[in-house]
Amino acid sequence: MYSFTLIHYTNGWEVGSTITLSGVPTAGTLIKATEEAPEEYADIYYIDNVLWGEGGQNYLFVRPYLGYGETAPMTEIDRLKVAIDEVTAAVDNLADNIMAKLEELG
Repeated sequence: MYSFTLIHYTNGWEVGSTITLSGVPTAGTLIKATEEAPEEYADIYYIDNVLWGEGGQNYLFVRPYLGYGETAPMTEIDRLKVAIDEVTAAVDNLADNIMAKLEELG
């Protein structure tokens, strides 16, 4: 059994409840924060990151479950990939502009 404290990082970095899970969750999965009212969805969260702490204090960085759409919501890793792709495109554009200016001069 693994014990995790929830960190609601999209809501002011609030520390939430501590839950016990039978296995290690992965990013992008759903968890339920309490066992009360199993039919309620207000306490379901997406896991964006797992932090293994010293002394058995482990944390899950979570954000609220808002229901399914046509695609799953982006995880923190997905958002980082999008940011890296945007920076890469900007650097490529600058390199193309520099090469065009150098060709004009030469």
